[in-house]
Amino acid sequence: MQAFPEFRHMPTPFWAMVKYVSETLGYTIRGQGIVRTYSIDEIDRLLSQNGIVVGYETIESAKQYFDMRANLLNHQVQRNLMNSEAAKETFERLYPLHRDNDFKCKLPMNKQKGAMKQVAFFTAIINILTEDTLRRSSVYDGSLGFNDDPRGLVYVFDDNKHIIGASSRRFDGAYPNILNPRIVWEIKEYYYATTFGSRVADGVYETQLDGFEFRDISQRSGKPITHVFFLDAYKTWWVDGKSYLCRIVDILNSGLVDEVIVGREVLDRWPKLLKSIIE
Repeated sequence: MQAFPEFRHMPTPFWAMVKYVSETLGYTIRGQGIVRTYSIDEIDRLLSQNGIVVGYETIESAKQYFDMRANLLNHQVQRNLMNSEAAKETFERLYPLHRDNDFKCKLPMNKQKGAMKQVAFFTAIINILTEDTLRRSSVYDGSLGFNDDPRGLVYVFDDNKHIIGASSRRFDGAYPNILNPRIVWEIKEYYYATTFGSRVADGVYETQLDGFEFRDISQRSGKPITHVFFLDAYKTWWVDGKSYLCRIVDILNSGLVDEVIVGREVLDRWPKLLKSIIE
């Protein structure tokens, strides 16, 4: 999932208005299980009734954006989200690649207990695809080549080895490492979540704050860091969390994350994106 080119340079007030309309009119159509959009009359009436001044051209742009957001989520993202069974099947198809070629990347376990304690399927899929892409590249040197389990913050240095920026949080992966990375990623897989809890919601807000940090570091250092957000789990994100998916699309289009990769999309899109950065 990539940003809509038409909205790449919209100003901050536009995104504030998008939030206001979405929250006030509601993100979904109740009883139908889909993300909603809004007519120009609905947007104009809401703003006028609350004394909010917005130009008609901006309202037209917002209408176009809401239509594109709803279409993306209802017809693409929903289909790409996997449940635990589909994720397990996808992992098991990839696992022989790891086993038969002596891959070095970790295949971590999730944090569940009992019967739900399994390989963290989405994370393992991402790790295998990352190592496979690196092994097929011109930069492969026999090492793992990326950090598959960062246990520290991201730090950015200038050409004179002065430290000029740091992240506030640890990430789930980085290439080539967490020191002057070219790309970092975080993974939100919630196959066994029973409710859409505060931990999931906090993850969305944290991603937004990460985006502000990386934007600041990039502006000061001239060293852009590609920031990728992976997410999966049909029930958590679609059944329970459609409003948060809307917010993630807003975060993406406002430039606070460079790409969002959803479920099955990882198989095709992640190798292409990673290759474009490392080659």
